Amino acid sequence: MGAEAFHRMWSLYSGAMYAPFGSVREDGLRLRVVGGYGDHTTGTVAFADLLLGYHTQLGPLTIKFLAGLMAEDRRADDPHSGLEGADWGGKAVLETWWNITDLAWLSADLSWGSLHTAYASRARLGWRFSPALSAGLEGGAAGALERDIARVGAFVRYEWATGEASFSTGMAFDDPKGGSEGHSGPFGTVSLLMRF
Repeated sequence: MGAEAFHRMWSLYSGAMYAPFGSVREDGLRLRVVGGYGDHTTGTVAFADLLLGYHTQLGPLTIKFLAGLMAEDRRADDPHSGLEGADWGGKAVLETWWNITDLAWLSADLSWGSLHTAYASRARLGWRFSPALSAGLEGGAAGALERDIARVGAFVRYEWATGEASFSTGMAFDDPKGGSEGHSGPFGTVSLLMRF
């Protein structure tokens, strides 16, 4: 589960991943369900994903690839925006994690959805100050038909045997399409992951 906020935009989400034939830390099939709600400058959106994929461990490299359906229900402040109502499409997600050394790691996540040509990316370079605590730099971009957002910042991540929590902050740069004025300013994200 998690939350993020940036200039007059915020979202909350929660989800679950299930490994039907073993542990979530082992190679195998994955089923992911995610749902959330967001509020932004042009309206609100409720969203959900249903994805099926595979998790594999190649030495220090972890790779997850998932694909499936995404759905949205948008309520626009401007009824002529063309982004009003419920719709669905396809989605693909690639997530990687590389333990470069015992102290350094790199993660990179990419997603693309056919609904409003939505995309998202994030990369993190982390340094372990202890087995549980790491911090580092992150950057990423996200967008759809109506806007693109790029961001750069730093994060802190704490992990334990059955989960992890992370917080990131930095600067985000909003580039709305259609002639609207863009914004830049601070952003914040917080996420919590639990393993059962």
